[in-house]
Amino acid sequence: MYSPVMDMITFCFLISLTIFEKLKMRLKDVVMAYLYGLLDSDTCMIIPKGFKIPKAYTSCNLFSIKLQRSLYELKQSSHMRYQHLSDYQIKEGYKNNSICPCVFIKKSKIGFVMVVVYVDNMNLIRTLEKLSKTTEYLKKEFEVKDFGKIKLCLGLEREHKANGILIHPFRDCLDILTWTWLTH
Repeated sequence: MYSPVMDMITFCFLISLTIFEKLKMRLKDVVMAYLYGLLDSDTCMIIPKGFKIPKAYTSCNLFSIKLQRSLYELKQSSHMRYQHLSDYQIKEGYKNNSICPCVFIKKSKIGFVMVVVYVDNMNLIRTLEKLSKTTEYLKKEFEVKDFGKIKLCLGLEREHKANGILIHPFRDCLDILTWTWLTH
């Protein structure tokens, strides 16, 4: 099952938009994001080792449980999590972008707000006042942590300067050098 996430081209475009329009961009993390996805079919799993089984049921060797929520390793987890987020955004007046479905936009008289999904993180783009309103509305449905200005996303490190943002793939280069044993 498919769950749309932000790609590199979208991310670079959003950075450019943020700089040219003098917008604010904040990174939010949805805590335990996969648990917000409701399952669309009955899903059972074998009880994990170490799980305490009531003594009345110990005559059986093999137990299974029916899941009520999505878990990280399930095939449909990311799709169900995205679907829950998408439904919530649309209910709150956001429009989903058909070209890039990881982008949700809400227009108002004073401008717009964008919520851009990347796995369990969300990039919020707009003025700081509008961002705080968006954060509060998201906190009604999800447990959200504020990571502040984005420093690392999609392998690109960002350095915030007074006149813009410096982007460099230093971390990726360092990982490649380490992987090939070219560093100490």
